Amino acid sequence: MDIEIADLRLLRAVAETGSLAGAARELGTNQGNLSRRLQRIERATGMVIFRRGHHGATPTAAGRLLLRGADAVLPLVDQLLATTGTQPPPPADPAPAAPSRPTAPAPPGTPSVQLGAVPNPLLPVIAGHLGSLLPHAPIALRTADAGPALLDLIRARCLDLAVFRYCPGLEGPLPDGVETAVVAEERLLIGFAERHRLAGRRRLTLADLGSETCILTETGHSALRRHFLAVVERGAVTASSGARPMLCWAADDAEAAALACAMSAVLPAYPFPAPVPGISYLPLDEPAARCQLMLAWPPDGRLAPQATRLAELARQSYPGTGTPAPPPAAAAPPTLLDRPVPHPRPAPFPLTPTYPHAAVPYTERVNSA
Repeated sequence: MDIEIADLRLLRAVAETGSLAGAARELGTNQGNLSRRLQRIERATGMVIFRRGHHGATPTAAGRLLLRGADAVLPLVDQLLATTGTQPPPPADPAPAAPSRPTAPAPPGTPSVQLGAVPNPLLPVIAGHLGSLLPHAPIALRTADAGPALLDLIRARCLDLAVFRYCPGLEGPLPDGVETAVVAEERLLIGFAERHRLAGRRRLTLADLGSETCILTETGHSALRRHFLAVVERGAVTASSGARPMLCWAADDAEAAALACAMSAVLPAYPFPAPVPGISYLPLDEPAARCQLMLAWPPDGRLAPQATRLAELARQSYPGTGTPAPPPAAAAPPTLLDRPVPHPRPAPFPLTPTYPHAAVPYTERVNSA
């Protein structure tokens, strides 16, 4: 029995959401139908693709191999369908391109700048710099939950520029055929209600989370979910106690924040542009919790001449840096601050790009010594 494109989309949805229930919601079907389709795929391949348990659905080694093939094929299929004017089924990741900002009428024949990004604090700044560098080119934005899909689109020449996160200690090497630049060093954040027992600390370790309940969302945030679970697994292997936090699943971000406050639980997160009322955040002080916010572009793409300058501008604008950044080779990118960030009162957006959480930015100064 052959594997169909719809089957690959199903596998991607299960991997991205981390559960059959989340994938069913993502694809607009019910969990029973999705489970039967997954069983048919596993019979067709003769492989167990996902391990199902109370923590969700985790791909096996064979499943990861099949998912890498899906990650390579699906962007090309979507591009082919877009070229022929055929609308594909709703993809799990990335979303269809849509204009990200109103623009003045461009000269006839001016191609759009194709920008792809994971949710991150710098996206508005990068889009603004693109508009300044190429004032007559309309900008089209694709959002994705994970970096590999964006890198595949860069390699397929479907994107001119991508903003993504990369975890050097947990992921393989970056693919060939892509130029990259590091914009900032980030760390996983742990959110909690302002009256939580962890409030007032300057940093957290996995040992602090051993007795906690961690809230994860079933839909979206697949890269965050995989990163956090990998950090927990690595910490459980290296720690003598082997203690690990209990996991609890929420349907979406709003439910996750509500459960964190109601249950006095904790909430893993990446730095993001919008604050969550009632939640404060601390960086997770573990080596595996570090990641890099990066730009990627095709070496011979239309933005290649401006990409290095754009990366430098983005580096200077990263929340909380405050001063111009030196050339990329002269200093390490900025990292996250070690202080909790309460939800502030709304303030006018500043002319100089800074992090909208105002009082305390999500960065920490890098000691250049």
